[in-house]
Amino acid sequence: MLEKAKVSFFLASRSITRGNKGITIFTVFVLTLIFVQLVLFSSMLAGVTLKFNELMVNFQTGNVVIEPEEEERYIEDASALQKKIESLPEVVGTSARLKTTGNFRYKEKEIGGTVYGIDPEDEAFVTGVEGAVISGEFLSRPDSGEIILGREVSGGFDALMESRSLGGVEVGDTVELTVSGRTREFRVKGIYTTLYFMADAGAYISRADMEDMLDIEGRDFAQEIAVKTTAGTDEYEIRNELLSLGIRENIRTWHEFAGILRLIENTLGLVRNIMNAIGLLIAFVIIFVVIYVNIVNKKRQIGVQKAIGIEQNVIVTSFVLQAMLYAGIGVILGYAFVRFGLVPYTVSNPVQIPLGAMSLRLDDAEAINRAVLLFLASIIGSVIPAYKLAQKDLLDLIWGK
Repeated sequence: MLEKAKVSFFLASRSITRGNKGITIFTVFVLTLIFVQLVLFSSMLAGVTLKFNELMVNFQTGNVVIEPEEEERYIEDASALQKKIESLPEVVGTSARLKTTGNFRYKEKEIGGTVYGIDPEDEAFVTGVEGAVISGEFLSRPDSGEIILGREVSGGFDALMESRSLGGVEVGDTVELTVSGRTREFRVKGIYTTLYFMADAGAYISRADMEDMLDIEGRDFAQEIAVKTTAGTDEYEIRNELLSLGIRENIRTWHEFAGILRLIENTLGLVRNIMNAIGLLIAFVIIFVVIYVNIVNKKRQIGVQKAIGIEQNVIVTSFVLQAMLYAGIGVILGYAFVRFGLVPYTVSNPVQIPLGAMSLRLDDAEAINRAVLLFLASIIGSVIPAYKLAQKDLLDLIWGK
């Protein structure tokens, strides 16, 4: 076995060193590009997914959300529960919200959306909506009769669903808000955009205004308490700690609110798999053609090798090793280009996408998986022509038929 392996390595190395250098360089170059494409799309998908998750946590849910017990509409004694939660060292802040669906009306246009009744100072510890205001100002605690609209509600500001918005509301305009059958006019104090369409399809008013519209004035109620934790804290561990405090309300991590993000991620994953299949098919074809041409040009040499006693499987293995060497160099160059070139570049110079600034994230396990697939495509692409030609009659090979 060892002797046969040595012979295969010898034949492969001689074939490469004495072969056409231009074809060798071209083959390695193409395989490098294919590997970069295989890894790059996965890195982009990882970057987009991370960005989606960051936007959801930073502008909508926080890390953990506490909701009323089953069959209960409100969390009672919300202030006391907030203090209990904030006693944990991992908790940065909490925001007790009144959350409901309302109808917005401006001139002749009317749309539905989510409305939050908040304490602005508490909300600032949990989400970054205050910093996302692009026109006007955010709410302050004394405000009454004022509202902050997301761009998907107001329209304008490059809203993704402009046709389903209020058509271009501006700061200072008055909109009608209907909640639980009650309608009030609100002055638009600010418009925000987080670049996350779900968060931008909502609005914020003060807790006092929401309590009035829900007819629960003076009651320490909340429909959800959003919790922000320190960076790197595991949300599931926090949930266990909250349960250990005796909290009976429903405790959910932000992962449980990411259903639509999972749908988007699955769709992008399907596109990634299609692109990977195309790339691997191209790699197979390239290797097949290169090895086939190489074999055709060496028919007589292969015939002589068989005549002097070199076994057929040794000859086939030599061409497989040749293809694997091409693939190996392509993988190394491609990985180095992405790991030490593209990824650091996008970290220092993030790519601007509709969701904001994004950097590539290279998963080493994913890169190894793509390298294995590329090696398999190269092996199959080399085995087929090598095996078929090595099976030919000895005299046919020597005569070059």
